[in-house]
Amino acid sequence: MEGFGSEIDFLQRPPDPSAYDVFRCLFPGCNARYRRKEHLNRHERSKHINQQAFVCSRCGREFQRSDTLRRHVQKQHKTTEPLNRARRACTGCQAGKSRCEGGVPCEECVRRNAHCSLQDRASVAEDQQTRSSTPPSSSLNREQSQLYWDKTKKWVDRYFEIFHPRWPFIHKGSFDVRQETPLLLQSMIVIGMWTSGEQSAQSAAVELYEQLDFAIRDQREKWDASEVEKACSACVWPIATYQAILLHVIFSVVMKANGVVNLDLKASISAAGLALLKSLVGSCRRLGMFFYPNMLARYKEADLPSLVWVSIEELKRFNIALYKLCAKLSSSTTEDRSLLHASELQFPLPSNDPLWNAVGRDEWEANAKEENTVSLKDDLQAKWISRFADVLECIGL
Repeated sequence: MEGFGSEIDFLQRPPDPSAYDVFRCLFPGCNARYRRKEHLNRHERSKHINQQAFVCSRCGREFQRSDTLRRHVQKQHKTTEPLNRARRACTGCQAGKSRCEGGVPCEECVRRNAHCSLQDRASVAEDQQTRSSTPPSSSLNREQSQLYWDKTKKWVDRYFEIFHPRWPFIHKGSFDVRQETPLLLQSMIVIGMWTSGEQSAQSAAVELYEQLDFAIRDQREKWDASEVEKACSACVWPIATYQAILLHVIFSVVMKANGVVNLDLKASISAAGLALLKSLVGSCRRLGMFFYPNMLARYKEADLPSLVWVSIEELKRFNIALYKLCAKLSSSTTEDRSLLHASELQFPLPSNDPLWNAVGRDEWEANAKEENTVSLKDDLQAKWISRFADVLECIGL
């Protein structure tokens, strides 16, 4: 467990100031390395994403869509303003009449080793995002808090009703909106709002998605184990975080499609989304999460059998959903099609769908069977999905 903590903060890798490759570009085929994270972010935006951001001149928050910026300005700043893809020059560049290349901090301020006013705007933006995407604090009265949880439950229920039957990798029976990690909860809310079909709800879903995208990428060093040398199967597996990231990537594919039907029945993903997915797959691979004996090793004979069964089922179903998404991606390169091989899925198929979908004690007892008890001494190798990898990949699954 050395080097790892709990859940989102399980990867604590303080950067070595003497190392030039602290921050590496994760886009395929790119070996760019930077000492400063903001330089990496600027590199990814200009070289790979091929899209400048729409920037709020009041607080510095960036948006990928002009309509999202317009709603933000109207809601947060109670005004309207012309939309401009270019970032307003920082105070230092304005005073020195220098060209401001953007970035946080901008390149000119970095060169002069001076404080950049764009950092102040970014701090304000991050603070706004934190306030708008966290559960209500104890300072709210009971009525306000109850209203928040009622709305949250509404969209989570919508998620389980519409999305869950197609991608059933979160256990509904043990899910508690008041106990789950904010990242997972909000990723589910995004999908719940989007599937409602209501224009206002979908607009809110896009805005929350962009806030989550900022948080996920900003905390990459805390969850991305794909290139951490000490990462291994004995480390903490941040399942809730990885579930949230998978939902986030799936939604990016849904949003990008925008109602367009692909006759090849394959999904299309942006370069930024693909890079995020590669990091997720690489992290699961490095932590040994596709290997059934590693799943069994995390539990003891004294553990509650139902808890062990649910936990392992949830992991198996998450892995299958991850493979399913990778298989659906449309790509012109062999590398991307082989992002996750069926031969890597070294675990048996999920079992007993009725028990997995059971809600409440009565449903659980009605569907529970003795054979659903997990044997921690039997790796069931003969039933591993990997044994049928050739068949699955031959038919494009």
